[in-house]
Amino acid sequence: MTERKRPHKEANRLSRILDTLPPEERYPVDIQRVALELTPSFNDDPITDVQGHALKNFEGALAKDPAAPRWAIFYNTNIEHPGRVRFTLAHELGHYMLHRQDAGPNGFECGTSDMLRYDTGYAVREEEANAFAACLLMPAHDFRHQVEGEPFRFDLLGHCADRYGVSLTSSVLRWLEFTSKRAVAVFSEDGYMHWAKSSPKAFKSGKYFATRSGPIPVPSTSLAAEQTFSFTARDGVRHAPGVWFDEEAVEYTIYSEEYEKTLTVLLLDNTGGYDLLDEEHEMDASDMFRRWENIS
Repeated sequence: MTERKRPHKEANRLSRILDTLPPEERYPVDIQRVALELTPSFNDDPITDVQGHALKNFEGALAKDPAAPRWAIFYNTNIEHPGRVRFTLAHELGHYMLHRQDAGPNGFECGTSDMLRYDTGYAVREEEANAFAACLLMPAHDFRHQVEGEPFRFDLLGHCADRYGVSLTSSVLRWLEFTSKRAVAVFSEDGYMHWAKSSPKAFKSGKYFATRSGPIPVPSTSLAAEQTFSFTARDGVRHAPGVWFDEEAVEYTIYSEEYEKTLTVLLLDNTGGYDLLDEEHEMDASDMFRRWENIS
């Protein structure tokens, strides 16, 4: 039986090669170059083409040539935000590195939700492709250097988004994986949560939103519900117990232009700063999936 490939290990394998590039070429990662130049050195069925098309029903796809041992990545040219394009390409590269042996005749076709679902029980392959993309685009060792010792600020994560050429949302989600703070990110629209993701410490303390069970309304007295996108909301407002959780929480809320939804980060009181994970010990996406399954 073939051992299941783990997202962070496959991403780190590529990152070690990319770390040999000159500093001015290292970030942001050129996913097209990685796909076309590195996959032939790893496998006898490489990616040989990366194309953009005006796709209607999905943002990215990984397709196999039925007549030859080769693959192609397609992305939607209607995506306007370059960070979303880069993450889409990395997500499809993740499917290639991790799942191509299990691909059906149509390969993989991924929509926006496939690259934005971080709630309970989402499909393992999509979670793993997301984890691979995040690890490749925002390697743990470099992310650590950018954020270690710094308090949460959207400006800090915006700096990371610029450095890695990703969306602010992707940068925030990567930060959640590393921080030892109790923090929860919520993506919402029209008063309901699309998904929510908790940091490990927040999850262990029981602070999470199980959006898998169905739509969860955003608290009516929160900044997110009021759609208050002011400098005050961006810099954080402390709420009394009973607004978000049964304890005080500092809410940071902005409007995500790249996804046209509300992005909220909640910080709960706790001691300690960053406890960033080593690249070889990041929680695997399927492990997190099983952890969520145990409580749903």
